[in-house]
Amino acid sequence: MRMVVVLAALAMALVIVALPGHATEGPWCARFWGGDDYYESCSMRSFAMCLGEIRGTGGNTVCSPNPRYRPEFVDPAPRRKYRRRHPT
Repeated sequence: MRMVVVLAALAMALVIVALPGHATEGPWCARFWGGDDYYESCSMRSFAMCLGEIRGTGGNTVCSPNPRYRPEFVDPAPRRKYRRRHPT
């Protein structure tokens, strides 16, 4: 019985401490609409991925650039400075 209580407490602690996942914004959005329904998924990393998402769905679908996408800035690797050697 103690083991069940300990396992239940451990499970509760893991659920409470678990970090929520975050959605990723990609550069492309797959948009679906028809009638009163509208659905948008903007997690596509490439145009080809977006086309794969909308293929076969029928109705009004389109892939378009995500206006809210802001790419993360990545510092380029520092360039090495080379000295030119001139023949003497």
